[in-house]
Amino acid sequence: MVRSIGRSTASATPNALRFYGVMDAEDLDRGDMTVQGVSLVTFRDLSAVVAPAPYARTKQGDDELADYVRVIDAMYKLGPIIPAPPGTIFRDAGVLSHWMEIHYAKLHEALGVIERRESSTPPYDFVRMDLSA
Repeated sequence: MVRSIGRSTASATPNALRFYGVMDAEDLDRGDMTVQGVSLVTFRDLSAVVAPAPYARTKQGDDELADYVRVIDAMYKLGPIIPAPPGTIFRDAGVLSHWMEIHYAKLHEALGVIERRESSTPPYDFVRMDLSA
């Protein structure tokens, strides 16, 4: 199931999905979903945070990494998120749902690890370090 959150900001012919990460769907239902340009692909009780993107290999520049951090930061305020590697693209929601089905147990396990972390820094701060270098 795909649920739209905001207006799309992708350019070119977006026929695929840029994958930001996976969250517990309940965290998203309780939060204020005002993140511009993202949608959710839900499988059972997990939601993948995505945005429209061209289905093509592209080099990740500073703008793309800044957008990635913007989206992940906003979603992290709502609850734990398993961040995807920046620039991850899925062909469509069906392929992403199938991937979530295959990795369902491991995704839940990873969310549990992130929830138990006692650190104030998000688990994706390595990207922020790359941007400041």
